[in-house]
Amino acid sequence: MNKKLVFIIVLAVGSWGGKIFGQKQLSDFVNQAFQNSPLLKTNTIQSQANDLDAQRMVAALTKPVVGAEVNYLLAPMYSNDPGNSGFKLNPSKTIKDYYGYDLSATNGGLYRGVFTLDQPLFNKQRTNAVNEQAVIQNQVLSNSSTLSKHELEKLVTDQYILCLQDVHLQEAVSHIIDIIGQQIGITKKLSANGLAKQGDYKVLEIEMKQQETNKQALRNSYKMHLLDLYSICGISDTVIVNLAAINLDLSNVADVNNSGFVRQYQLDSLSLSASQKLFDAQYKPVVSLYSSAGLNAVYAPDIYKRLGWQIGIRFTQKFFDGHQKKLNDQRTKLLQQTTAINSDFFNQKNESRKNALLQAIRSIDEQLQSIQQQVGDYDTLLSYYQKQIANGQSSVIDYITVLRSNAALQFNRIALQTNRLIAVNNYNYWNW
Repeated sequence: MNKKLVFIIVLAVGSWGGKIFGQKQLSDFVNQAFQNSPLLKTNTIQSQANDLDAQRMVAALTKPVVGAEVNYLLAPMYSNDPGNSGFKLNPSKTIKDYYGYDLSATNGGLYRGVFTLDQPLFNKQRTNAVNEQAVIQNQVLSNSSTLSKHELEKLVTDQYILCLQDVHLQEAVSHIIDIIGQQIGITKKLSANGLAKQGDYKVLEIEMKQQETNKQALRNSYKMHLLDLYSICGISDTVIVNLAAINLDLSNVADVNNSGFVRQYQLDSLSLSASQKLFDAQYKPVVSLYSSAGLNAVYAPDIYKRLGWQIGIRFTQKFFDGHQKKLNDQRTKLLQQTTAINSDFFNQKNESRKNALLQAIRSIDEQLQSIQQQVGDYDTLLSYYQKQIANGQSSVIDYITVLRSNAALQFNRIALQTNRLIAVNNYNYWNW
């Protein structure tokens, strides 16, 4: 790890007095992210809202509407008929000469209080279109939730891998500290017997402090990355925990037609078709049965005789509206073409992306194999220098130089292992 970066992390994070509690698995964080995801929660609520909206629309197309209607109209006049002159609140139609609204327009007044019923008929095609659209909408939401969970799992895994990198780097530094500690013990004895220089002992102590500083920086880096992991998962706790190791394998070749990514484009096309069917439904005949029963009168004196009932059928048909149906159909087909184009482009791009990731993984494997051989060589070289120092035939400075080179190689190996895990995780994300 770059020393400058290590010190920056130390300054940014500062001291941490938290304790470490228990051990967590990757699945623990993934499940927590699923539970706390606002998108997953709102998609579930939106799906329920879509069902209720569809039920409302179907009810409007199939259920009767029952209501009440009350009207009262007063149209007084002044009559000039001989023997029947004067102000009239409820004029009869026999009046010939009068001042006021024309009797043919008002009938002298209106007294109306009826119950009404309106029953839509023959709307099966419309209700099918409404239900089909609701089903597609919920499938879109369900696929959106599936995509969100898949993406959350990737994000959580990536962050989890970064935390593990800090853990492995700490282990590597601890191993170096143990080696230096052993060498300090040996050099201290040699110095006491006059077989080693006092400065060699001091040089080793300085290197020990440097490595302890690096280890503390890595602890702070781990805590910072862990808190970022908590944030991604929606966890408000700040307790520091140990993380279990993971081993990611490449997923099998996915069926493109069943891919959640491609399914998104398929559902977009189906949604357009469902909207088209619902739009076309307005061009079907509209038939409804209507009825009313109650009081309907225009002359108060004989109002008690005007209780009655009526029933009728209403039929409407749209014949021409400027070719809107044809234009909307053309629009739907064009939008479906764009969906197909985007789907094809995604498949092509995704194949290239997966091939690039596989190539990167193969390259990392080759580097790791080479590094593994070098690690063995460095272990042999360190043992050789320890014997040389013990015999007074080599300096501690040479030993530390080899030790630092070995540490850099260990860090490089850990970085490559981390990059491999992230590359595998990315491949599995897209190969889905």
